[in-house]
Amino acid sequence: MNRPDPESLLSKLNSEEEKSKRGKLKIFFGYAAGVGKTYSMLESAHTLKENGVDVVVGYVEQHSRKETLALIDGLEVLDIKEVKYKNIVLKEFNLDLALKRNPEVILVDELAHTNAKGCRHAKRWQDIEELLMAGIDVYTTVNVQHLESLNDIIEIVTNVCVKETIPDKIIDLSSQLELIDVEPDVLLERFNQGKIYKKEQAIRAQENFFTKDNLIALRELALRKTAQKVNKEVEITRLSKGKEIVIPTSETILACVSPSPSSQKILRTASRISQASLSKLIAIHIKNPSQKEMSKEAKKQLENNLELAKKLGAEIVLLHGDNMVEDILRFAKMRNVTKIIIGRNHRTHSIFSKFVKKDIVDKLIDEADYIDIHVIPYKGRSSNRYITKNESSLISKIKVSSLDIIKLLCITIVVTVISSVLKYMGFIQENIYLIYILGVALVSVVTKGYTAGIISSVINVILLNYLFTEPFYTLDIDDPNHIITLVVFCIVGIITSTLTSIIQQQVEIYSKREQNTHMLYEINRSFLRLSNKEEIIKKGLELLSVGLDKNVVCYIKDKKQKELKLYKNIKNKENEEIFISESEKAVAKWVFNNSTIAGNGTATLPGSRGFYMPIIGMNETLGVIGISSLGKKIDNEDICLIEAVIAQMAISIDREILAEVQKEASLEIESERLRSSLLRAISHDLRTPLAGISGAVSTIIKNKDAINESIIDELLHGVFEDTQWLIRLVENLLSMTRIDEGKLEVKKNPEMIEEVISEALSHIKKRIQYIKLKIDIPNEILFVPMDAKLIEQVLINLIDNAIKYSKEECEINIKVYEEGEYIAFEVKDNGPGVCENVIDNIFDRFFTGEIKYSDSRKGVGLGLSICKSIINAHKGDISVKNNKDKGATFKFILPKED
Repeated sequence: MNRPDPESLLSKLNSEEEKSKRGKLKIFFGYAAGVGKTYSMLESAHTLKENGVDVVVGYVEQHSRKETLALIDGLEVLDIKEVKYKNIVLKEFNLDLALKRNPEVILVDELAHTNAKGCRHAKRWQDIEELLMAGIDVYTTVNVQHLESLNDIIEIVTNVCVKETIPDKIIDLSSQLELIDVEPDVLLERFNQGKIYKKEQAIRAQENFFTKDNLIALRELALRKTAQKVNKEVEITRLSKGKEIVIPTSETILACVSPSPSSQKILRTASRISQASLSKLIAIHIKNPSQKEMSKEAKKQLENNLELAKKLGAEIVLLHGDNMVEDILRFAKMRNVTKIIIGRNHRTHSIFSKFVKKDIVDKLIDEADYIDIHVIPYKGRSSNRYITKNESSLISKIKVSSLDIIKLLCITIVVTVISSVLKYMGFIQENIYLIYILGVALVSVVTKGYTAGIISSVINVILLNYLFTEPFYTLDIDDPNHIITLVVFCIVGIITSTLTSIIQQQVEIYSKREQNTHMLYEINRSFLRLSNKEEIIKKGLELLSVGLDKNVVCYIKDKKQKELKLYKNIKNKENEEIFISESEKAVAKWVFNNSTIAGNGTATLPGSRGFYMPIIGMNETLGVIGISSLGKKIDNEDICLIEAVIAQMAISIDREILAEVQKEASLEIESERLRSSLLRAISHDLRTPLAGISGAVSTIIKNKDAINESIIDELLHGVFEDTQWLIRLVENLLSMTRIDEGKLEVKKNPEMIEEVISEALSHIKKRIQYIKLKIDIPNEILFVPMDAKLIEQVLINLIDNAIKYSKEECEINIKVYEEGEYIAFEVKDNGPGVCENVIDNIFDRFFTGEIKYSDSRKGVGLGLSICKSIINAHKGDISVKNNKDKGATFKFILPKED
């Protein structure tokens, strides 16, 4: 059983998990207005209702069509939201009402519609996204001309620029895409009968859009888009189950590229087929690591071929392997390739090669299942023809290096000496044969290619016959049995040598693949651990500099300075000034502005000293990577490494940008909440005491002769209480501002506890004159490092809080005691206590609880929050717990030593 492809399996699992949490989206997809999308959607809604599903109509564009209006009857219809815009009342989908109604399925017509100003979202597809996130299934409609990726094609085909578009991901992520299709002639007949548009709209549409040629082209695009979605689902399912057979639901073209001029003809032919079928084009080149280095001409030709593939829009794939046919077919099955385009040079074949030896094309035809093989003949000049692997392999295998010859001779001498010793010691002849076979195996292991092993087999047979077979020291053989033994020995030696050489090649190939896999793994892992944009950039430059052994620079968009910021990793200091000159920076700016590769080795600005590639994020170009081309030029394997690193850099930088945006949004939300709370404080908490002060003073002024002194004293006492409350509120607001701005300075000095408590009580002596206050402190004098003014504010806030929540017979107990390395302060009251469900939030900013006061004066919720900030700044802790009988105890601790 084949192992499932991990990425496809993960993609499928993620998709299924996302669908299980989100609502399901069903799109009724058409190629033009009037094909029956809304009608089909309403019919499906009636079917759902008959099956007991809670379905409602959120919004349906009726277009005054009688058939559509008739189908709405019997379905629950939500009220439309009316939005006033430039003296016009526009009717829009009511998203809030739909979320409140929360049906199982909702119908929302016109997916690509642009909402009127004043709605929550600019586009209706965003409304639908919110419904899906809420777990509501949505039925909607859209035409093919509204897809963003087809916008330019639609304009070319119809000569109409469609303004309302939707991202293609909406179609790709939909749970169900139902194509509503009718013949263009039938649609035109409906159009002429006035069933699609009103008379004025119909005339306009017929002049600009509603022509038969346009409808045929739009229909083809709609069919292809539907087929692409189906093919994607098929491919994910196929690979997730480990199936490697090709399911030809849509065309994928694979062009085989070699260092031959014929490859250019192959690529152009493959590109024409790809364009005609609107299919994907992949260009593959397989490199055999066991082969010797290609000539400069062959390398240059290969680079030109791969460059042409890029220009034609092909995906470039570079693989390593020694079995080209097997590697091509394995890759083709993995990528669901339907057509393989390969070339064949015209050349004369010997009779032997025609009947015995097959070339790559013949092997592909024999072994390919479900895949079409297209053979492109090429007859070029013999001087320009590249020598293929089959032609060069014989010469490369026959050649033996001088080092391999030395190794062969040394091993042969050692084996001969050992065999002579064994013969002298009286061992049988079969043991000597085994020693010589071991020698052949050793030669095959320590040398490269097949030739040394074969030569070793032949030499060993001759030595065995000459030294160890009767008659000795001659090449004659008296016993016929020895002939068979020596022939079999030679064959075994050759086979052993061949198999050993194949294993060596396989080891080299898999070692190269392992290096590539390990490199990609290290790249991915390196960026996962980074959480800072500068670290990401420096890591990317480091990986590229080490991997390419070149000077590397990066230009990143700096939002503050509104220009490209330079980062660099320079290995060769001599060429640094050339590489970061103004002319090179101008090339980088061009690449950044155009999001296109440029520089040395490309067709754009080839006179540059560097190769520049953009870092493209989700929504914008993030920066540019520059690689020095001084010395060795950038080849396709280098580009693969650059693309891998840049892709990870883009993902990581996008992640950081999204985190920053989220942080800014959170800060903005928090700021808005703080502003609302402050406005509430000003509108209510300040207005209440000010109204009391104004009323008391007004009463005294108007009636000072009519009221006695006791009433005046009572009114003035109330004015004093209100002013004290306002002073404490303002002090808390100022303290909160200092804390938010990071300006809360703690100036610690050894302070005596009695003096701090006494000073705090003196500030609120008017408030505590009618309460029972008990102070319990140790007999010995305690000095604690603290900021006395801040701790006094803490005590004032805690005592004021206790008075505010307690009844008329208020009792407060202030207790100080030692607790290990800390000094503990407790403020205990006999009030109603703290509700258990709000204890965790009581120190949060603007948290006020639910208890109402007799004077209707509700606190702003800053006092306890400021207490916590002050105690934390002192490296202490504050907490609250309910007493066993009644009331609550607030406790904070301060360290004895600073």
